[in-house]
Amino acid sequence: MNLPDDRLSGWNRWLPGSVWAAAAVLSLAFACSDSNRPAPAPSQGAPPATAEPAPPAPASGAADASKEKLVARGRAVYVTNCAVCHNVDPSVDGSLGPAVAGSSLELLEARVLRNTYPEGYTPKRDSRVMMALPYLKEDIPALTAYLNQ
Repeated sequence: MNLPDDRLSGWNRWLPGSVWAAAAVLSLAFACSDSNRPAPAPSQGAPPATAEPAPPAPASGAADASKEKLVARGRAVYVTNCAVCHNVDPSVDGSLGPAVAGSSLELLEARVLRNTYPEGYTPKRDSRVMMALPYLKEDIPALTAYLNQ
């Protein structure tokens, strides 16, 4: 391609080569990264390193981890299904729904699964906008754990 001299001056003259050079450098950098290298073989003279087994975790640590996992699942369920109407912060009223922090398992089962209220419960709002979400049946315990943490 023959271009006039004025169009070849300045950075335009180097751009195509620079783009290719940058691509080559990036490709080389990613090709040589540590994540693609195999682990080094142990040396012949040194004995293999033995890792001491970790002491067993206390029972409360396992329970804490399990509860944290349940709360994390409940948060994901809440943010995905409830936060649009109730607020991202469950302790604050939302645009359509009231604050739901501290809601009991009984209330969550009634409202989320059947779109009803437990016997004797007085609603915070009388909006009748919420619909039943029966597909969340398996997640009610996680949702309860999140809202009552």
